[in-house]
Amino acid sequence: MNVISAGGGWGAPIVETANPFESAGVDRRKLDRDDFMRLFITQLQHQDPMKPMDSYEMASQLAQFSSMEATMQMSDNMEKLLDYQLSQNNLQLLTLIGKNIETAGNEIGVADGQVAATNFVLEAAAPFSMVYIYNSAGHLVRTLDLGYRPVGQHSLSWDGLDNNGTQVNDGLYRYRVDALTADGSQVGVELRSSGRVTGLAFDSGLATITISGHVQKAVSEITRVH
Repeated sequence: MNVISAGGGWGAPIVETANPFESAGVDRRKLDRDDFMRLFITQLQHQDPMKPMDSYEMASQLAQFSSMEATMQMSDNMEKLLDYQLSQNNLQLLTLIGKNIETAGNEIGVADGQVAATNFVLEAAAPFSMVYIYNSAGHLVRTLDLGYRPVGQHSLSWDGLDNNGTQVNDGLYRYRVDALTADGSQVGVELRSSGRVTGLAFDSGLATITISGHVQKAVSEITRVH
């Protein structure tokens, strides 16, 4: 039961009535304009006929309802505008299909036997540098001795063969670069992942791209488009 004042003042009699929201199963944390109007109508229905609601009080409540309605309409329009903007952004992302891009990461995609070439950056010259390539299960499939490499960007071109000279299966691979100075100190390495965009997916408003058929990346991770 809900207690509602039947008049405009403190001396008005009290009328007990059923909560208008309980029968409708309304979540009090999510009231909309219809719920507020139902509350207002219930208040009118149970007022004391000998002491009806003051006209100024009624006008004030109606003004508040009008203001609330305008605010809710503005909120609805903003949501529609945001949805439209999101759809336009998603359409623009379709132009990435077929483009070569670069992202941060150490992934390499192999699709139809073709390996996507990528790059890495050395923070200092490295007389000794090795590249280790692993499959999706974490097993080492290829070791490349790159020897001396100067400071800066370097291309990583893998022929897609394992250490036994056998062509690897299509899929996702990852690489690691170990670079050492002459005194054996570790050289900092910035790993990158490159390839051609072959797919685009949307989930809960977030866009995910597929590179070289197997590498999944968020659009926000793209650093360069060729």
